[in-house]
Amino acid sequence: AVSNHFYEMREDTIREATFCCGGGGGLLTDDLVELRVKGAMPRMQALKEVVDAYGVTHMVAICAICKSQFAKMLPYYGFEMDQILSLHQLVGDAIVLRAEH
Repeated sequence: AVSNHFYEMREDTIREATFCCGGGGGLLTDDLVELRVKGAMPRMQALKEVVDAYGVTHMVAICAICKSQFAKMLPYYGFEMDQILSLHQLVGDAIVLRAEH
């Protein structure tokens, strides 16, 4: 199994209704941290709801920009999550290769 427990953010904050993490569009630079913190607010609020409801300690992102942005923004919003992973990393870690006999 890739994960023992899987929780999604609220339906109105994912898929077609997803807000940008605040780091896309060329904003992922330390010169724009204040703007990035403000841009991250909708995603951070959605994440907070899942963390509060389920005690989530890890987050998976499909987008490399989101992974980097979340890792940088979490402390600004008071999160102490263990790890931000890419979906590819999570699946790759779950693959068990067997030796040929």
